Amino acid sequence: MSDSFWIAPLRPRPHQPAGRVVVFPHSGAGPNALAPVVEQLPGAYEVLGVTLPGRERRFAESVEVDPSNLVGAVRQELSGLKPCPTVFFGHSLGGSVAVALALADPALCSGLVISAQLPGGSRIERPDEWADADLLRIVELGEGTPRELLADPTWRAYVLGLLRSDLQLGARLGQQNLKGKLAVPVRILGGMQDRLVSVDQLASWHAHVNSGVQVKTFPGGHFYLLDEANAAAVASEISAALELVAAPSGASDSGL
Repeated sequence: MSDSFWIAPLRPRPHQPAGRVVVFPHSGAGPNALAPVVEQLPGAYEVLGVTLPGRERRFAESVEVDPSNLVGAVRQELSGLKPCPTVFFGHSLGGSVAVALALADPALCSGLVISAQLPGGSRIERPDEWADADLLRIVELGEGTPRELLADPTWRAYVLGLLRSDLQLGARLGQQNLKGKLAVPVRILGGMQDRLVSVDQLASWHAHVNSGVQVKTFPGGHFYLLDEANAAAVASEISAALELVAAPSGASDSGL
């Protein structure tokens, strides 16, 4: 993992991991934002996070991301890992990134868990420019950004710039993803009160997956999975997806 740039461990790697979870975070965030869920995953799993530029350990970099470069770079790093049963877990924008990787190279993962995202991206993702007022409204609907952060002009400019770039990225990825069809089992999760991604539309994933699709909803909004009441249940859904594709005990660690 020392040569990796986009992916990095979110916790110490087990000596003989029973499976691997790759975490793809939402707009404006790094993978550590999903810590409440990651902390609930079984200790036998290796957990890696994908970090886009402009956040967390890559804070100093430009936030602009080209979809092709993103998919190509993460694909290269994941391809270099030792074989292990793998599930991608993506929330919101992260769901679109995870799908793009799975479509680009089906051998990278054996299952997907997509949270609060639609096959072509959400209604708020579009490739054109956003006014600050529109972005602030999206932040309000998402209910995931502290008000005190937006009260500071410097941080507000940073947050809105990052969100603007990520929404454009999400739109481009969503348009691209609609051209393909997933060949692995997919679990779709969502918040019943999500004001950005309607749970009524989550069933639309069935038309974009060749294998099975399971849809499950939880109380809460766009960031329902970070609620203390839901984090363990969401982690259980990820674990169930990994258990479904993992090799029999003792076989998945050969060569590790």
